[in-house]
Amino acid sequence: MAKKMKVFLPRWVLWILVPVLALIWGIITYAAFVTPSGREELGIVGWLGVTLVLVLVGVMLWLMASGRLPAYVIEVDDADDSTKP
Repeated sequence: MAKKMKVFLPRWVLWILVPVLALIWGIITYAAFVTPSGREELGIVGWLGVTLVLVLVGVMLWLMASGRLPAYVIEVDDADDSTKP
């Protein structure tokens, strides 16, 4: 029978990457609403799409670092003890 081990992200990932995602979102929001070229290229629909993706990534990172959603699941096969000398 295979043994399953769940691996979670360390806590520091939460405190480093979530502010980085917020900074990226702030820069994209600034570019989308303040600069004329950003309004033409990204628009409101593009901004909503980028915002949705960043929110989903942030929630996924939060769950993995808080121990609710495993980042990896490792299966280790148990060796049959009868074949060992």
